[in-house]
Amino acid sequence: MVNIKNIIKKLLNLAAGVKFPKNSKPSDQNIKSVLVISLYFAGDLLFHSAVIEMLKKIYPHAEIDLWTRTSSAALLKNDPRINQFIIYDNIKTTDYRNSSSLDKTEYSNLINDLKKNNYSLVIDLTGKKSTASAVKQINADFSIGLNYDYRGYCYDKFVYLNTASEKGHLIDKYLNVIQKGLNINTNEWSKLRSEVKTKPYIYSDENTAKEVDKLLLNMGLMGREYIAIHLTSGWAAKELPLNTFSEIIMNLESTGKAYIFVGDANDKKRVKEIDAMLDMKYDLMKKFANTDFKRSSEFIRKASLFIGSDSAPLHIAAAYEIPSIALFGPTNPGFSAPVGHNVKVIYHKLHCSASEDKQYCTRNGGFTCPLYECMISISSAEIINAVDLLWSKGKVKTADE
Repeated sequence: MVNIKNIIKKLLNLAAGVKFPKNSKPSDQNIKSVLVISLYFAGDLLFHSAVIEMLKKIYPHAEIDLWTRTSSAALLKNDPRINQFIIYDNIKTTDYRNSSSLDKTEYSNLINDLKKNNYSLVIDLTGKKSTASAVKQINADFSIGLNYDYRGYCYDKFVYLNTASEKGHLIDKYLNVIQKGLNINTNEWSKLRSEVKTKPYIYSDENTAKEVDKLLLNMGLMGREYIAIHLTSGWAAKELPLNTFSEIIMNLESTGKAYIFVGDANDKKRVKEIDAMLDMKYDLMKKFANTDFKRSSEFIRKASLFIGSDSAPLHIAAAYEIPSIALFGPTNPGFSAPVGHNVKVIYHKLHCSASEDKQYCTRNGGFTCPLYECMISISSAEIINAVDLLWSKGKVKTADE
């Protein structure tokens, strides 16, 4: 059935992007500095990290700055590809979980500082009214952007893309913004894509690795194969019920498989709740690695297997190509599941699940769902069987890898 509303939105957005650019594409010789704008959440930044990897392939001598949020910056801390982090949180880029209020003086100072950097190229991967306005004010030599708020005219090259309503992996979509924005021909693009996979790109650093080695030693896991488990996600509808996790923990204990929990204060709360369900039998708090994103990513990098919902830690596991059991419910795995041979996606498509060309289910990604049926329908037996299958067939990462 034709969705008239979506067609009208697309036409309006396309019309809003009509303009006469200074050039059809920037001159490669003139690209000395690039600004990438990524102001959604941590998982989105991980998907955008593939764009940074691609830009380094295309412009190996250019300096790349990243404008992102405090909550996400730790993921790419000490990243050798990034020249400078621009951290600014008080800008509204989502319609939910975002109470940002713009400080006009602070924002004006930020824009002035960015203008002084004389960027050769600015790429807006956030694509909201607020970021489009910033791009226009920064006045780079050339700008590329996608936009959801009919502000395509703010860029020299507007790339129409509705990431939530077009079939395909989000990483591929963001990379395609670069191909279209820079007018890269098919043959050249095929070569570049052979070098940049559909996965996030993050880099471990020596100091964090040493910190995590000490923590693993204290936990009795140094040199051992272990499973990293993440209990939470971006919102409640994407999370597996705690009683299901408690059954998984009992199985891991009975089979002697080592495991840890990774995450923040929300995960700590849920570990305590599972501990109480199991009458403190396994002293689970000793298995909880309460760390920031950077150390959590190192725990995941050293793990043999990862279990978790659609969230930043799952995509960290994908970045390091860690065998994973990916749990999906209100979000469509076709948009964001890890791509790899040793990944088991568990997803039950229900009457209210997302269609193939939609990122979110018909319950607004679960925000208006009273039951969370999709996640409740995932059984501990399915996950345990997936663990056993990957473990028995040697598809988990060994401790010496």
